[in-house]
Amino acid sequence: MKLHQNTNRNAVSSKTTLGLFAFALGVFSAPALAQNSGNDFSFSGSATFVSDYRFRGLSLSDKDFAIQGGLNLNHKSGFYVSTWASSIQEFAGSETELDLYGGYSGSIGNLSTNVGIIAYIYPGSDNTTYYEVYGSVSGTMKNISWTLGSAYAWDQNNIGGQDNIYVYLSGSRPFGNSGFSVNGYIGYEDGAFGTDKWDWNAGLSYSFQRYTLGVSYVDTNTGSGTGSAGVIASISASF
Repeated sequence: MKLHQNTNRNAVSSKTTLGLFAFALGVFSAPALAQNSGNDFSFSGSATFVSDYRFRGLSLSDKDFAIQGGLNLNHKSGFYVSTWASSIQEFAGSETELDLYGGYSGSIGNLSTNVGIIAYIYPGSDNTTYYEVYGSVSGTMKNISWTLGSAYAWDQNNIGGQDNIYVYLSGSRPFGNSGFSVNGYIGYEDGAFGTDKWDWNAGLSYSFQRYTLGVSYVDTNTGSGTGSAGVIASISASF
């Protein structure tokens, strides 16, 4: 979730948890759909259990666990539409974040590019939906995969009539064919959601078959409870 929340602890409701778990299970039934999609389209998806849902360094699950899942429909031209959901701390009557987005991914020489627009929706709440455009370029240098990207939310009533800019750089380096990788990330934000805000993390992941285990250290310069340093563990599955 991207809007400011209060810091009172609120456990994720069993209704939300069960609903997102059903969504995650649905992710793994999608390959059957992919078989009927023809050669022009392909499906992919993921389901994740994480000990703390952090977005740009801030905890949106009140430092509690979260259940997440996503589905992507990709066309061979490079265009795609996707959806992603997560349980969150209660916000304006909602305990779910639902992201809907679409865009285009392509390449320029040895670089990969990605541009699109995303809608952040909080089912059960009023006047909280807002939009953001994003873009990134990715490449590989000496076994290090990197991505430089940005996201921009123009001034909208639901984010206080201000705009917001976020810029980030991420990198990952695998250890041969062991399945282990070391990962790093740094981001800068200014506007509606932060003033000269920095966030960063460093971690280790292990991938096998369609599963990935991860642990990372996350911190920000906000000094707030939701942005204080923490160690986050996760397990995800993809197809």
